[in-house]
Amino acid sequence: MSSSKTNLCRILSGVLICAIGLLASAALASDLEKLADANTGFAFDLLKQIAKEQPKANIFISPFSVSTVLQMLDNGAAGTTKQEMERVLHTSNLSLNSLNAACKDLNKSLNSQTNIILELADAIWYQKEIPLKPDFVSRNKKFYGAELEGVNFDSPQSAKTINDWADKSTHGRVKDVVSFPFPPATQEVLANAIYFKGKWMDPFDKKATKPQAFHLADGSGKKVPMMRKSGHFSYQQGDGFQAVRMPYAGGRLEMVLFLPATNSSPAKLLAGLNNETWQNKIMPLFGERPGTVALPRFKIEYNISLNDSLKALGMKGAFTPSANFSSMVDGELWVSDVRQKSYVDVNEEGTEAAAVTTVVMVNSVMLRPATPFEMIVDRPFVFVIEDNQTQSILFMGVVCDPAGQGAN
Repeated sequence: MSSSKTNLCRILSGVLICAIGLLASAALASDLEKLADANTGFAFDLLKQIAKEQPKANIFISPFSVSTVLQMLDNGAAGTTKQEMERVLHTSNLSLNSLNAACKDLNKSLNSQTNIILELADAIWYQKEIPLKPDFVSRNKKFYGAELEGVNFDSPQSAKTINDWADKSTHGRVKDVVSFPFPPATQEVLANAIYFKGKWMDPFDKKATKPQAFHLADGSGKKVPMMRKSGHFSYQQGDGFQAVRMPYAGGRLEMVLFLPATNSSPAKLLAGLNNETWQNKIMPLFGERPGTVALPRFKIEYNISLNDSLKALGMKGAFTPSANFSSMVDGELWVSDVRQKSYVDVNEEGTEAAAVTTVVMVNSVMLRPATPFEMIVDRPFVFVIEDNQTQSILFMGVVCDPAGQGAN
């Protein structure tokens, strides 16, 4: 072959390799978008369900942590159990391989931030005698970086091992995520931990924090420490609410704060929120605007079993002895409890938040500049902490009483 033909072949091969690489990158980007959409849809479904069950409570959850641990569990599910889980998680349009790869790349992107602290961890503990299927083990190690360890659930040391992991993974903010004794015939515990600490890009001045009345849903009020700052914000006034985006250092993570109108409520606001409205009717309508934001300083510690909420959303079979987790182990295995413990502290400097989710398994448009606004968050409100690059909702909550039960 002549040198010119050889060079031509090399050029064509290079073009082909580049084309394949571009197609692969496009497919990966598409899967990441599908995963972000799925996680957002699940996040709003879950918060709405919990708010329906606890209408007067302060709520703080990490839907990202819940979806992650359930996506790990999905690698062991089969049949109707798997179909139900994927419908609830909104991931039916992703193959298992695509879902796992997208989860790995999403976690890598989230972990790459340098201006804030954001740490993710996954782990699986299993009864030593149980032969977990190799594919289930390898997928969770490869795509989720999960630590796997055989333990004896009949020994209190197993609970200590899991609780020490949770304590370490959340910098001491979430403790005692499991208790001993475990439910009879416990065979496996899957867990996800998420820890976030970030300073506001524009902190509140502590000298401006003053006691101010917060109006409770029943019409009564109480004094709470109210932080306040003025400046230019990404803001919108929608149908029945005000909203403002408050970035953390680095600009990727932000708190999106929603204040329902006086004739509305967090429940009414949440009723209209889902992935489609979030992506198409909420986020595009923020615009730069001068104004003042007053926000109560608050701290919440929250603990919830998610069994009833997940069953209400359609994930029923996983909680019954007829559950199909045959891709995980041979024999019967089902979910006994899905639980999350979480912590958030919002103050003048920024936000610290953490959550651990455990699964215990047993067998048997931009606005134009306008006049300054004022958004005084002095009644029940909703807040979301999201990564605006991947559009991943990491935490979300409803504050009915900043100084009430679960708040300090």
